[in-house]
Amino acid sequence: QQMTFVLALVAFALCCNVAQAQTTEIVPTVSVNGASQIRVSPDEIYLSIRLDESDTKGRLPIEEQRRKMFSALKKAGVDAEKQLSVQDMSSSYFRRSRSLEATLYELKLSSAEAVRKVFEEMDAAGITNVNVTRTSHSNMEGLRSEARQKAIQNAQQRARELAEAVGQKIGACYEINDYTTTTETVYGKRLMMSNAAMMDSAAAEVEPNVEFEQIKVAYNVSAKFYLNVK
Repeated sequence: QQMTFVLALVAFALCCNVAQAQTTEIVPTVSVNGASQIRVSPDEIYLSIRLDESDTKGRLPIEEQRRKMFSALKKAGVDAEKQLSVQDMSSSYFRRSRSLEATLYELKLSSAEAVRKVFEEMDAAGITNVNVTRTSHSNMEGLRSEARQKAIQNAQQRARELAEAVGQKIGACYEINDYTTTTETVYGKRLMMSNAAMMDSAAAEVEPNVEFEQIKVAYNVSAKFYLNVK
């Protein structure tokens, strides 16, 4: 009798599982990836300016080079107090005589045209150790946020197109996987030219072509939507 009771329980459980499997409704869904890419011209351009006595014939004193640099920046329309900062100073005699041998500055500009003007005025002043070091944008967080929103909107549009292709429509989005934003700046061939190289171009009567590639902000997501029959 005990064995019969056990067999009866097993049979009952199997029947329940079969019934549950038959009544479980399969919910149709669609999974898609979404991507976006925003390109914007940089409005923060950083130049390094190195004043070094060894770079000049006759070892022109740093103070004289400084006066020439500030004069050149003023002619280029630069507000040195707001846009120029000292990055490094070096001298083997600094502690003893306070005589500087080299000084490194960083200059912040907002356009390729401003860079061109600075290069031209530095050239005229005989200061050649000037280079573009990096570029950025003042609203990077806003650009990343915009890229995220466009990526999920792209995913929604893809899901809608796939659903309509099989005579259905999408419902609520029930899962989103958020990937990291990537930011890339591709430099143009002439972007990293030093002022000395630009002087060579000017000597050949070629207008220096200072152009900046746009900053690219890309974003990717994956999302899942319910499907509803039309």
